[in-house]
Amino acid sequence: MSKTPNKTTESVTQFSPKDLISPNKETSGVSKTVFTHISNIHSLLCKWLKIIDKGSKVVKSISALKLHECYDDYYPYQLNTLTVELVEATDALKNILESIEILGNQLQVLVKLHPANTAVINTWSAAQVSRQVSNIYSSLCKEYNLKRIIRENIAHCRDENLIEVYVSAWEQNVYISLDLTAYMFEEVGLSRLSIDT
Repeated sequence: MSKTPNKTTESVTQFSPKDLISPNKETSGVSKTVFTHISNIHSLLCKWLKIIDKGSKVVKSISALKLHECYDDYYPYQLNTLTVELVEATDALKNILESIEILGNQLQVLVKLHPANTAVINTWSAAQVSRQVSNIYSSLCKEYNLKRIIRENIAHCRDENLIEVYVSAWEQNVYISLDLTAYMFEEVGLSRLSIDT
């Protein structure tokens, strides 16, 4: 029968936990941070599309009121409520834009921390992700400026054709190419963005 060794015996083996970190695994956290930022940008873009959809309904309602009930000396009371909703929508777009700007700036710093052109997420390097986010941000800036101009002008417009241009311009994401963002999101396992999101 075997006997349990006592504590004073020199033949006692000391057990200690092994380090399970593989040599290939990055320990700096850059990959995890990049993944988190891409996920956050995906979430923000989903919110952006929902706000655009909500704003489209408001813009169409303004258009219907303007075309059917606005005269030179009369503005329907509903117009005030709709313009307030449109201001709230564009303010929400601005908040999303500012959040993406912050994430983009953080990704630019990560490029400096991980200057090698090696992949941090599957096949994308930190520099590639940063460039893509920069492109997304610049296109969202253009899109936001367009929506802001529509917000400022649609309630005062009396030209039927121009109102319809405003409605169409609000509904369409003229400067945003959702197909270009798809590759980055699919790289980390996120769904492709669509207008129906």
